[in-house]
Amino acid sequence: MQRARLWPFALASAACCAAALGCAGSLAEPSRTPAVFAAAAASLGALCGLAALAAAQGRGLNGVLAGFVIGFLSRALLVGVGLIASGAQGNGALTYVLFFFILYAATQVVEVLFVRAQAQGAVR
Repeated sequence: MQRARLWPFALASAACCAAALGCAGSLAEPSRTPAVFAAAAASLGALCGLAALAAAQGRGLNGVLAGFVIGFLSRALLVGVGLIASGAQGNGALTYVLFFFILYAATQVVEVLFVRAQAQGAVR
């Protein structure tokens, strides 16, 4: 089985993260800080998740499951740490959660596409 190339997926994930950070930075001040913290935490989680999947590449179903579990657990830790670090309360906490989980969903799609390409043996 051939290994899928990581760079196109890493660039897609990085583009999602950069767009979220740019969008968060353009918000008005009461919402800006929680949104930037959320985008930064979700970006770090995306890095951990994709790196775990890349490390598990070629190790079968157990490797893929381990990669997804590592990504999930790192994001579970980062969502709490980032929320506490941002000091967001009330509507700021809602802004944090919104930004974190929208970016989480976008980068999760990239990870699923990476695993799909890996399963198909796509090498380009």
